[in-house]
Amino acid sequence: MRSYINGAIKEAIAKGWVLMSKIPGARELGVYFPSLATIANREIERIIAELDYLYNDDDYNDPKSIRQKFSKFKQLSGRLSDIENVVIAAMSRKAADDEFVNKLVYQICQEINYPLQTPVASCLSQKYYHIYPDYNLICIPLLESEFVLHIPDIYHELGHPLLYLENPKLDAMQNNLGLFNVEVRKYFDDEIKRRELNKTNQSEFDSIHVWKESWLEKWSVELFCDLFATFTLGPAFIWSNIHMCTKMSWEVYKIPTFQKSSHPPGEARMKAILHGLELVGFKEVKKEIQAKWEEFKVIVDHKKPTGFSVAVPDKLLKLAAEFCLVGTKQIGCDIISPESKGKVCELLNNSWKQFWIDPENFYEWEKETVAQFKATL
Repeated sequence: MRSYINGAIKEAIAKGWVLMSKIPGARELGVYFPSLATIANREIERIIAELDYLYNDDDYNDPKSIRQKFSKFKQLSGRLSDIENVVIAAMSRKAADDEFVNKLVYQICQEINYPLQTPVASCLSQKYYHIYPDYNLICIPLLESEFVLHIPDIYHELGHPLLYLENPKLDAMQNNLGLFNVEVRKYFDDEIKRRELNKTNQSEFDSIHVWKESWLEKWSVELFCDLFATFTLGPAFIWSNIHMCTKMSWEVYKIPTFQKSSHPPGEARMKAILHGLELVGFKEVKKEIQAKWEEFKVIVDHKKPTGFSVAVPDKLLKLAAEFCLVGTKQIGCDIISPESKGKVCELLNNSWKQFWIDPENFYEWEKETVAQFKATL
């Protein structure tokens, strides 16, 4: 297989050069995509250099290192695939709807005083709303540029780079996430000790360890992103979250048993962001949203599993909101209030108000409103 891996590396190097040739020029890139082209060029150059090193390095060519060579090749191939299927694809399909969503994301970042460079936006996503912090690229589903009720999810995605990237501007936010995770760890460590003392069968598996790791690895970040969206946009994000749950996530109480999960259960997310909404002055709106959420839970009739209140205790959900609010303020983002103004903020919050006034005729209002908004953005 030594000849195979060397041949595969050479082909991957050639693929890298071909990919670089596929990056559009200035005229095709337009105003919003040049930064993405720069990132793509640099990343491809790095990958080609690493592949070349992998091909020529004496240590990697030692027969004893064949597994490590295969492993490194797999990693580099994955990075090259991401560039091809995400970054190059986004630039290659640039269309009129991309022009609008880039203006939209830019306006959002201006309104909330986003501390980082505005991400490039593309209507390319096959994963609902999704951001790639390393590429500074946010992808949204194809038709979302024509509708408004899910647009609030952009605010959630904007939260991820704040918790992922290394940048001194973001230290305060990441420090607050760290402080919150200290509380998470303490809560679960105390609960684990208590359960160990009362355990009768020492070989019995306890899901509490899975819950703890889910919190520390994924759930805390997802909750902070939800809360960041709540603190910078307000009620529209929470309405949008219910809208998403009706389509995608009926198991509102689902907690993992044996394997960690990437997102906390829907009920936990709603409790956290509703608490956050109250913290920024929307107490009455919170009651309205809470009532609709309770109606939805009755309809889906998902039973709360044993251990739910241990896996996602209210005190941690409230602490998440409190720590995230401090972090959001400390990095300089503007916090929403009932008096907040802003083109996108008003569009999204007013859209949900209009939806509840006349749900069945909302689309006609939405169609006209989106057209007017695009004309003035």
